[in-house]
Amino acid sequence: MGIWHEGQRLGHTTPQQRSVLSALLLNSNQVVPVESMVRALWGEKPPNSARNAVQGYISKLRRILDRFPESEITTHPQGYSLGIDKEQVDLHRFRRLVDMAQNADAVTACELLDEALDLWHGPPLSGVAGQWLPSTAGTYMEEERLSALEEHATATLEAGRVRDAIRELTSLVIEHPLRERAASLLMTALHRSGRRGDALTVFRDTRRHLVKELGIEPGSILRNTHQQVLSDFPGVLRRGVRTPQEESTGVSA
Repeated sequence: MGIWHEGQRLGHTTPQQRSVLSALLLNSNQVVPVESMVRALWGEKPPNSARNAVQGYISKLRRILDRFPESEITTHPQGYSLGIDKEQVDLHRFRRLVDMAQNADAVTACELLDEALDLWHGPPLSGVAGQWLPSTAGTYMEEERLSALEEHATATLEAGRVRDAIRELTSLVIEHPLRERAASLLMTALHRSGRRGDALTVFRDTRRHLVKELGIEPGSILRNTHQQVLSDFPGVLRRGVRTPQEESTGVSA
């Protein structure tokens, strides 16, 4: 998490300053209460000097943001807001590109999602102070990234690049064995490549992980794909599908 201008990282920011900046960027052009920043920095036990410290972090950020005349931190009675063109914020650009991909043809969707995923540089909200932002906003942001990877794999399959899809999805399923949609997509890709037995193995492995770690049986998406593979039905691909476990990605700091 940082500030870049013409390819160069600006200023030496502390984890505390990055937490304040993250709260402002997550809620671009909206007022963020000081209390929210205090909670992000220190949790439920802030020091007596917390509000003064936040003012100091804001002052430092204002000096760094002088390079961006179109961006300004404004003081309000209840907190601060960062007025900024959302195209300057990687997270907002990522979301716009993902939205555009939903209504694009498969080849264009792959290109848009490639561009969106290239904006990620490590875990979300890395380097901020405290655990509140990473455990709330960071969790939702990571879910958005993983969903975009699944959308990319779906578009790749739609474009007929089955081997590429298998490679993408195999890595994703290994890293995240509880993601039912990723497993479903991998089963579909393997089935389409003539690897019916491997597709059924993916189902068995995923079901075992779900039962062992979460105590649940596979959901409808994975069960339907399992039936399609058993009956040698090619299945229908749909972008924008979410499993019941996936939550809303709206976050307010």
